[in-house]
Amino acid sequence: MKQMLLVLTTIMTLLISVNSANAEQASREQIAWQDINNGVLVIDVRSAKEFASGHIKNALNIPHDIAVKQFTALGINKDRRVVLYCRSGNRSGKAIAALTKAGYTNLHNGGGYQGLMTQKQ
Repeated sequence: MKQMLLVLTTIMTLLISVNSANAEQASREQIAWQDINNGVLVIDVRSAKEFASGHIKNALNIPHDIAVKQFTALGINKDRRVVLYCRSGNRSGKAIAALTKAGYTNLHNGGGYQGLMTQKQ
């Protein structure tokens, strides 16, 4: 009986974790679309080839590994609201980490392109 209870508790904990992760992702995408619909700067940090295969309207393509250099070259204010996205949210997270280290303060990781397009508002 104790083993059965332990198994059920473990399963419930896993289900709660999965639901929390899904809710967090939906929130990330919903926040991104609220910002996008309000006209914030949108940066696609994927490769030029990925960008050419489809991207959010009006997004700029700045690969994640040159984000700081390009933000500086473009004169993007360090407190400007910017939504960044990639394929999964990983590269946009890396770009945000580098940009934050460089002093940018108002960045949002919109996650992955497909997820954003699924949540498009």
